[in-house]
Amino acid sequence: MSVEGGFGGFGGFGGFGGFGGFGGFGGFGGFGGFGGFGGFGGFGGFGPQPGYAPDALITHRDGIVGGWVPPTHDGVPVALKQEHDDPLANLARWEPWVRAAALDFEVVSHLHFGAGQDESKTYNGYTLWHLDRTAIPGTVTPRPIARMVRPPDLSAGNDFWIKQLEIVANYADLREDRASEVLTQVTPPIVYWASVMNLQPHTKKYTLELLGLALRFATFAEMRFKHALAVRRPAEMSAQIQPMIGTPGHGALPSGHATEAHIVAYVLWNLASAADSTKKKNNVWLEQLMRQASRIAVNRTVAGVHFPVDSSAGQLLGLTLGEYLLHLCGVGSKYKAWEFLGPKFTATDDFDWRAQYDTAMPSPARKATAFAVEIPGNQTATKSVMLEWLWDQAKKEWP
Repeated sequence: MSVEGGFGGFGGFGGFGGFGGFGGFGGFGGFGGFGGFGGFGGFGGFGPQPGYAPDALITHRDGIVGGWVPPTHDGVPVALKQEHDDPLANLARWEPWVRAAALDFEVVSHLHFGAGQDESKTYNGYTLWHLDRTAIPGTVTPRPIARMVRPPDLSAGNDFWIKQLEIVANYADLREDRASEVLTQVTPPIVYWASVMNLQPHTKKYTLELLGLALRFATFAEMRFKHALAVRRPAEMSAQIQPMIGTPGHGALPSGHATEAHIVAYVLWNLASAADSTKKKNNVWLEQLMRQASRIAVNRTVAGVHFPVDSSAGQLLGLTLGEYLLHLCGVGSKYKAWEFLGPKFTATDDFDWRAQYDTAMPSPARKATAFAVEIPGNQTATKSVMLEWLWDQAKKEWP
């Protein structure tokens, strides 16, 4: 699916190791084919070049190969000198989609998902856990990453969703003004992040790979929560919502767009500011990224496919996953786990990104609310040398 039609040779971000067309990748409607995010140096599979076929290579070789000459060398060929399964020795040599698959495994192999109560033992919800294993076999130590409790069900005694629907209905007035934004943000809105941070594929190769990893990680987590929480979409509750785009075929809460937009904003700012200390002297860069993440989230309510509470849950999950991912990359000695308490979200409230995040310098930070609560305790996880490598490569791309 091509929406943008090409962004500076970004062409085909979605042949990314077969991820393109991943059936609505994180609610973004297919990670593949984002307006041609792919002439990205084979980013997603180099593939045969147009203009030649295998028979041409066959006849070409026959015409030039001559008689067989055994190769000569001193010692063992270079490739065989590398340590088997050395976590770093060959990472730079592989195609990006191969690195992506290996790095994805590094992240998801430590995850566990399960039911349980919130920290106050009041509500039943679901928790995403990090599992550290000291040896195989050995002791497994679980540490929370994020926990979510769905808002109350629609019933005779509770009109939570009726009030949220009224907000969704009122946002429909903005559809004509924001139609182009809504449509171009169906797939991962790389061009929007690029407009703020000047992401160019020839100068930010590893940065874009890091963002790809963050987006896929967010998708794995959000889809598991969506499945467990099973919150219905606005169009399933009212015949008058009539979304301006097709309603995605998965649960509403947490919003995938809000989750992914906020993890990208968090990772991008931390990466850029780690490499360039001048960005820490004012909050313009972070402010723009967070405003943009919020607008992407709100546009899904404008489109009629998400409630405001979905975006609030997505913001919490995206920021939390971002901090956890950076911790795996070797950034920080700990990470904080957070929980979203749907029953504590006020039914008449709209999504306000500032309720959960303060961009004030020099120490921007998460903010607790009635519905967004930090889980007590500083969490730690075994860092991944492979993820540290990717972070270091991406960091070198920034001034």
